[in-house]
Amino acid sequence: MPEYESFVSLDVWTMLFAWGNIIILFLFLKKFLYKPLMNIIETRQKQIKDMYDEAEKEKSSAKDMHVEYEEKLAKASAQGDEIIKNAVQRAHRQEEIIVKEANETAAKTIKRAEEQVELERKKALNQLKNEVSGMAVDIASAVIKKNLTKEDNTRIVDQFIGQLGEQK
Repeated sequence: MPEYESFVSLDVWTMLFAWGNIIILFLFLKKFLYKPLMNIIETRQKQIKDMYDEAEKEKSSAKDMHVEYEEKLAKASAQGDEIIKNAVQRAHRQEEIIVKEANETAAKTIKRAEEQVELERKKALNQLKNEVSGMAVDIASAVIKKNLTKEDNTRIVDQFIGQLGEQK
């Protein structure tokens, strides 16, 4: 046989030995490499799954907190609106009370002023009556003293009116 024939030929025992080595290598790698590697991968997958679960819980919690926040904000807004509404109502009631009191005070002041005007008018009328009666008495006494003609009476009345104008 030539030299290269042993290189190309098939030897059953070499083949069995090579297959045996491959099986041993496979079992060795499976025991010491594949199982620990699979354990590491499973552990890592579990950690990732736990992280996703935790993230989902946090997301759900954040949504719940957001909903709660929105509810509290709505309640606070409603309370603020109610406070403003009550304050406006109180202000309107206070305004009505103040306007009513002002109207009552104005009415009393107007009534007092009208009473004062009426008193002053009565005083003026009384004073005018006194002056007219005094003038009538003066005219009558002047007429009685003299038996006068119509021209004399007119002159005496004009003279008397002139004297009244000078007194005032």
